[in-house]
Amino acid sequence: MPPSSSISPPRKLPLPWSLAWRLAVGQFFAWGILYYAFAMVAGPLHDDTGWSQEFVNGGLSLGLLVWGICALPAGAWIQRRGARLLMPAGAFLGGVSLILMATCTASWGYLLSWILLGCAMAGMLYEPAFAVVTTAFGQEYRRGIILITLLGGLASTAFLPLTHALVDTYGWRRALISLGLLQVLVAVPLHLGLPGSISNPSSLEALPPWYRRFIHWAGELRHYATDRRFIGLSLWFTAHTAAFSALTFLFAPIHQRLGADTEHVLWAMATFGPMQVLGRLALAFWGRDFRAVSVGGWALGALILSMVLLLIWPAHMISMLGFAVLYGAANGITTILKGTSVAELFGTERYAELNGLLSGPLILGKAASPLVLASMWSRTGMPEAVLVAILGLFVIAALGWLLVVKASRGVR
Repeated sequence: MPPSSSISPPRKLPLPWSLAWRLAVGQFFAWGILYYAFAMVAGPLHDDTGWSQEFVNGGLSLGLLVWGICALPAGAWIQRRGARLLMPAGAFLGGVSLILMATCTASWGYLLSWILLGCAMAGMLYEPAFAVVTTAFGQEYRRGIILITLLGGLASTAFLPLTHALVDTYGWRRALISLGLLQVLVAVPLHLGLPGSISNPSSLEALPPWYRRFIHWAGELRHYATDRRFIGLSLWFTAHTAAFSALTFLFAPIHQRLGADTEHVLWAMATFGPMQVLGRLALAFWGRDFRAVSVGGWALGALILSMVLLLIWPAHMISMLGFAVLYGAANGITTILKGTSVAELFGTERYAELNGLLSGPLILGKAASPLVLASMWSRTGMPEAVLVAILGLFVIAALGWLLVVKASRGVR
């Protein structure tokens, strides 16, 4: 008998789960401290400083605007040099920014702290972590992104009550200093020693001088940016992110104005985080190899239905909880889809840059929507108008999704 073949199939390398867990824990602290904590600080800050509510919220919008502007440069940096320097620097700068905000007494210092915080968020929140894990996990990138978003989804549930307790006990300034120190002491060590460059070294060596390289780089990005699939993704996720940002900051005041019980409002808001995690777990359990475009239709349907519930029965406990369940689960799933769709449609070779390019309009929408919709409320005197506008944003997101679906059919 001929000898049996000694050739065995190639062994799969183990996935770098320790790296994914470090990034996931880092996102848990970063989202909770750098983003959600301000919701508990804004009111006491306004009362203590005497600055107008518009000015206080304007600082938030300024920070989100800077985040959007810095998203593409951050993605380009990670594409060429990796996250080894950027993410620890972002973690450190975020903590320092909060300490500056806590200690400043002048309005210019408050605005400066938000500018620095916007830079820190661009180097820390989701997109850089997605870029690192997408490269490290290869074709299994969905699994790494799901883990990161699972812990990130719990950030509001953990840090909103923690920040509220700190503010009540020590005041808003000491609360921010405590959170800033926690960010530096925990998040910076978590992000030390991350992978270096994710670009192909041989292709970098062949590049022309810097000015020609920049023109070539910009031309390649323009090719992607004019792709109808990319335009559809931008419309889909920008409209969704704008609606999410407006709901985060306006849900409570709208429903209090409509006569809802404050306790019911808090219960509904507390349900968002766990439902985000539940939606992501369901996606991980039932759809390991899910397609973003396929799942996106179901998520958008749930988002639209959640807003219809609020409009039909806006201040009732049942409608608010029904909204929280549908909206929280669908929003949690959509965060994963945003992280996977670029790799799914355009590959992973230029993931960091393309994700940074996609993030720019998303974060600009996130910065503008609370101010625009609050202004609409102020001018009309009708909080229901804000809910209708948010429903309209989800419809626009659905139109972007349909464009992606239609454009993808012609690409094989």
